[in-house]
Formats: sequence, structure tokens, C-alpha cells
Amino acid sequence: MSENKSNDDRTQSFVVLTKNTRVRHYHIIEKIGAGGMGEVYLAEDTELNRKVALKFLPFHLCQSEECRSRFKREAQAAAKLGHANIVAVYEVGEHHGRPFFAMELVEGRPLDKIVACGRLDQDEIAGLALGICNGLRKAHESGVVHRDIKPSNIIVDRDNVPRVLDFGLAVLRDSDRLTRTGSTAGTIGYMAPEQIAGRDADARSDLFSLGVVLYELITGINPFMRDNPAATLKAISEDTPEPPARYRSDISEELQRIVGKLLEKKPEHRYQTAADLSADLRRLTGSSSVVILRSRVSLYVIALAAVVIVGGLGIIYFLQNRPKSDSARKMLAVLPFENLGASDQEYFADGITEEITTCLIGLSGLGVISRTSSMQYKSRDRNLRQIGKELNVDYILEGTIRWEKKGTEDRVRINPQLPTIRTCGRAAMMPCLRMFLKCSQR
Repeated sequence: MSENKSNDDRTQSFVVLTKNTRVRHYHIIEKIGAGGMGEVYLAEDTELNRKVALKFLPFHLCQSEECRSRFKREAQAAAKLGHANIVAVYEVGEHHGRPFFAMELVEGRPLDKIVACGRLDQDEIAGLALGICNGLRKAHESGVVHRDIKPSNIIVDRDNVPRVLDFGLAVLRDSDRLTRTGSTAGTIGYMAPEQIAGRDADARSDLFSLGVVLYELITGINPFMRDNPAATLKAISEDTPEPPARYRSDISEELQRIVGKLLEKKPEHRYQTAADLSADLRRLTGSSSVVILRSRVSLYVIALAAVVIVGGLGIIYFLQNRPKSDSARKMLAVLPFENLGASDQEYFADGITEEITTCLIGLSGLGVISRTSSMQYKSRDRNLRQIGKELNVDYILEGTIRWEKKGTEDRVRINPQLPTIRTCGRAAMMPCLRMFLKCSQR
């Protein structure tokens, strides 16, 4: 049967996917997962020479137009976001009548496995929550409501960056404890009260679900899960969870306040946007010294200043060339900044790269390649045209960092460069910026 043959006949038999099966320019390696909405295979992209994950709609759902439509919407929703905290989708297609999409292969662990393994400290919890929140912020600002935020739909990569996946999850299997009421769908135990009541879910519904996830990260238990679905739904609608401090005495009052606000029954009493939540989480992480790059506070100030200046440089350049429509959205990759100083300063270059990526992610009309995809080019010879082709981007932001010591002062020189890949490579490079930031040791 031809791969391009019309799929009007839903009674056709589907090809079983085995090792070395060819799907367009992908070679199947092995099956790595399965769930209600799909089966996931590890595959080799023979054109770009990289590993990817291929997600296929299960055989028994291929005859359902609703399921096929939901499956495609899931891919479309993730593909339009382009965020470091969201798993990237590369393309959609159909193989012998079976819909699939190719997505970024993220090596890491699902958040539910991390929760099951034991207690995280507050710094780790706040960092994970902030990453998830940033992903949701991008989704919400792009008009996408996830509707099924839960630990198993978040994967934490090898750099401890949380990544949101499974957008547009449909109601499929009783064994997954999925339910649908009115126009909403979700997983029992994580649905917001308004979803249970049959009202439409919005961004605040996702934030309620994130509150449940955050409660689990702190205590190891779901605050609403009961012995049966009916009791769980009743608990979500009526019960006030026990304060996290009952289970852990080392959790700050501020983090407990954040959790409590997320889990308010009425949407108008919760955080109204992910941006509001992000601001509180950033203050929390700052107060607990999560982002301090060196033991001296003075150098933390230097790092923040460098992030603002370099991140602002990219934003200003992009605004001058801002696309007029979503269809003209530009894609950018932030490559790891090169450390020209001592090896013990490598962490600073990595931190700058990560913070710049975070700063640029929220810019409307700009897609930013995930940090995981960009980090593969660390310590490698860089042919920017080839990298641009592999990542399918219009711009690449790179740079160098050198720390210098002069008497009692530490100085850092940052040299960012933003070549246009699709037009004339380095010929379109923005003016070089060299800055000296200094601070006396304390």
C-alpha cells in the first residue's frame, strides 16, 4: 500500500511497526512507550542524522475522525510554541493510513518517577515549578490551554530542565482514568473544579493542575486523590488540602502561600496568569539562592546584569526585524557561549546561555530552539550554516565570555554575535558588543 494513498477506507489494515521499518526519512529503532493517545517509537532521522521520537495514533483509534483530529491538534499546538520547557514537534504525517508526528527526543525521567523516588529540597522544587510555569506561560500567551497538566506529562531532561508534553490529550481509556465533562477533558485528581463542573478550562485551570503537581513535589502525595473517582472529584470541588507543612517542616511559608493560591476553588482567586506565578517563583528562588553563580553575592549581581544586557541585545535586534504575521515567525537558536577563561569558570558561560534562552523565549513572534537541542553543539567545531540547517533556524545567537582579574576586581567581557543564517551568514552579523562589568571582592 502506498504511503500517499488516500485514507478514505477506514477498514484497511495497518502496517505493524518493527525495527528498521522505514517511515518517510525515519528508520524505526524500537518502541519506547505507549499510552491512551499513542505509541512512541525511537527512530533515526536519516536526513539530519539525529534521533527522534515518533508518536503514532493507536490502530484502534485510526477509524475515529475525532481522535485523528485531536491527534493532529496535539502536534499543531506543540509545534507553534517553540519553547525550552516544551517538547518540540518537527512534523506531522501519515504512514499507511496511520497518523504520526515526529518530535524531539528528550532523554530524562517523567516527573511522576522523580516524585516516587523520594524527597526533593525546596530549591529543586521551586526550580522545577518555575520551568513548568514558563512553558505554560508560553502556551497560554499563544492561545493554548493544556488541560491535562500532571506529573506523567512532564519529563525532566538530563540538564534538570522540565519539559511539558502531550498537548491536546483526548478522552480515550478508562484505564487512564480520563474523563470528559461538557467541553473539557482531563485526568481525575488533577482537574480544576470548573472542569469537573463542565465549564470551559482556561489558563487558570492549568495553574490549578500545576498547584496539584507542586503539592505532590513537596509532600509526595496528591492532595485530592481518594479511594474512588467520585470521592476524588468531590474532594477537588469541596475539600481544602492539608497545609504542606504538615508533611514537611522545612518548606517556607512563601512556598506554602504559592501552593494555596494555586489551589483556590474559584478561578478568580487563583493566579490569573502564569506570568504572575512566575514572578513569585522567581522571587522565591532568588531568596533561596538557587541562581547564585558564585559564593560571593557581588558576582551574582554581575551575572544578572550580563543576562539583562545580552538578552536585551537579542530582543532589540529581533524587534527591528519583527515579522508581521505568525506565518513569518523567525526561529532562533542560542548556542552555548564559549568560555575563554579558566575551566572553573565554565559554569558561568552555561548559566549565561540558559538565562538568555529563558529571556528570549517569551517574545511573541519568535521561536526559540530548546536548550537541550542547542547544547549538543557545545565544544564542537561550529559551521553556522550547517547548524542552522540542522536546527532549521533563521538566526543563531552565540558568543564568548572571558573573566579577568585586576587587583581586587573581577571583570567579565561578553561578546555576543547574531548572524542571519538563511540570508548571508556572518555578513548579516549584528555589531559586536564588548562590555566590562566589574565588582570588588568582598
